Amino acid sequence: MKSIVKICGLSEKSSIDTAVKNGARFLGFILNYPKSPRNINLDQLKDITHGIETNKVAVMVNPSDEQIDQVSKFCEYLQCHGDETNDRIKDIKTRFNIKIIKAIKIKNASSLQEIPKYSAADEILIDTPAMEKTQTFDFKILKGLNITRYFLAGGITTENLKFAMQYTNKIDVSSGLESVKGIKDNKKIEKFLNLVKSYEN
Repeated sequence: MKSIVKICGLSEKSSIDTAVKNGARFLGFILNYPKSPRNINLDQLKDITHGIETNKVAVMVNPSDEQIDQVSKFCEYLQCHGDETNDRIKDIKTRFNIKIIKAIKIKNASSLQEIPKYSAADEILIDTPAMEKTQTFDFKILKGLNITRYFLAGGITTENLKFAMQYTNKIDVSSGLESVKGIKDNKKIEKFLNLVKSYEN
């Protein structure tokens, strides 16, 4: 099965070019979250994504309508990492003509019961509760569950990629592609994406 990889926390044009060249399907940009070493501002987003046609994702925490309006000019997707309800997601989609990825923080198996609450989202991303503090997903939680429709994130690296791909073909990676915190390593991007291809069924 063909894999879909989303590389999150991009901040440099060269890393974007490397990701696109090697087959990344989604590019994630962290905005309005200054606690993150990967946070960029709107001017940087505009500059580094100019001419890029691959799906661009604005990753935000409880964004205001004004912020959503601004990023919708440059990104096809908004990834909601805050307290957004399903009604809020519907409202955003209607008013701003942007697709939604809803991130759900999975603390334990019961957290997975939150997923059906977000039926308006175009995509679901299941992640650890770490919020930019690298934490490897507890894959044991997923045993026996079908999560093939969802993106899986949480400390995914070349070392655990094959295991993660047993659960879904939608992989979200960020810190696993860095040699320096907050800065993507182009060689790691290339290696990771080539490894994904080698693991495809």
